Amino acid sequence: MNRRLGIVLALLVLAPLVALAWLGARLQADARAEVVAGFDRVVDARLEATLATIERSMEERARALRDALRDFPTEPTAARARLREDARLSDVLVFDGERRVVFPPPGGPISDRERDFLQRTRGLWDGGAFAEVATAEGGARATPLGWHIWYWGGGLNLMYVAAGARGGLVAAEVDRVRLLADLVGVLPDTTESGPDERVALLDSAGRVVYQWGRRAPKGDEAPRRTRALPAPLNAWQLAWYGAPPAEGGDHLTRWLGLGAVGLALLGLAGWFSRESTRELRRAAQRVSFVNQVSHELKTPLTNIRMYAELLEDELADTDDRAERYVGIIVSESQRLSRLIANILSFARHQREQLSVRKAPAVVDDVVRQTLDQFAPSLAAAGVSPQLDLSAGATVRVDADALGQMLGNLLSNVEKYAAGRPVDLMTRQAGGVTTLTVRDHGPGIPKAARAKVFEPFHRLSNALSDGVTGTGIGLGIARELARLHGGDLVLEADEDGAAFTITLQTEEAA
Repeated sequence: MNRRLGIVLALLVLAPLVALAWLGARLQADARAEVVAGFDRVVDARLEATLATIERSMEERARALRDALRDFPTEPTAARARLREDARLSDVLVFDGERRVVFPPPGGPISDRERDFLQRTRGLWDGGAFAEVATAEGGARATPLGWHIWYWGGGLNLMYVAAGARGGLVAAEVDRVRLLADLVGVLPDTTESGPDERVALLDSAGRVVYQWGRRAPKGDEAPRRTRALPAPLNAWQLAWYGAPPAEGGDHLTRWLGLGAVGLALLGLAGWFSRESTRELRRAAQRVSFVNQVSHELKTPLTNIRMYAELLEDELADTDDRAERYVGIIVSESQRLSRLIANILSFARHQREQLSVRKAPAVVDDVVRQTLDQFAPSLAAAGVSPQLDLSAGATVRVDADALGQMLGNLLSNVEKYAAGRPVDLMTRQAGGVTTLTVRDHGPGIPKAARAKVFEPFHRLSNALSDGVTGTGIGLGIARELARLHGGDLVLEADEDGAAFTITLQTEEAA
């Protein structure tokens, strides 16, 4: 075979193979791009669903504020009385028909809190956003009702404006801590997501205020997808961190297929079709919509409303059902109060504002009062307290904080050790008070003991199946104990779980 013919034959063989190789590589790249695009669309859909949940939460808050501000009084004494009575309101501005502030009265007398409130909102009402504005049609003028935002104290602040009496306005400030707590309440649990993804809620400065998912942060990792929150929180955003499914494939199949033109085309077409289908299925599995919003804060309130309605229907009866319903309402109200106290304490701790106020008190009396509050729920769970109390001296301690610490421990006993006794023991010596709570439940696995005090951490094994909780109670209890100069520790115990609170409690003068 001459050299020229060999070159021609080689070209006739190599040219189709090279073309097929190029076509195969191109098809593979296109399939990969389609998989990534489909993956991003699914992630975007999940983020949009979360944004819709946040938007509904803000709409509910707006409706609640409109109801609270309806017929709000303009006279200072009546206005202050309304603020004390309505837990939905924090600080309020009242304007007359000329958009002049009538409450808090600028000319006084006013409290320090009211003076601070006027100072930090002056940019809004002193010739600012609350002035009437002309409409696009001309002469008529529009009233600036709804949400207003401004920046003060290093972050975004919200104000809701509603129509007041005789053409005036009423504006209510939204507490930032309570707003964040409400948002966390409707967002997924910290561990709810795929194995390699993380979703973060970022404030207007780009700081992470809440996040969920099992992907560990990786230095300066930039989010793959972001979405701005709906108004009025559109300066905040959701950020998704993760990577599309890893590229797979049997490259040997493609190269063997290049041996013949027909087999190569069929092999490559089948291979790419199979790979594309498999990658799309993996993407759908990884980002399946298994995220369910935690309604831990709303559950007790729902029970309260349900049993209140039942009580209203049963008041005419003379049996014990009405009394039982009342007991359930009281128990759930107390549980809701404890949950809110934990969240507010956690928020203060995050802002480094958590503190204790010591005053003369008897530790054993605090223990008994807390047990009285828990008596209905412990009885319902079949938990019988066994007391060994020896802390009867009057010492300086924050009784409310101690009650919160003990309450968090008893809540865990109620959840995980139902039907079993719980031992409570107190001791005092040398200015130190110890309180031990030991249950006889299934205990805490050794692998999980190092993490039980971490915020939002909850056991993922069968112990916690179907058990509600926010995962911050033990962490808050330990921080309160440390503020007393002591600590909260998990004792080594083969029978159930035992926690010991140690407090520095000097004797009261």
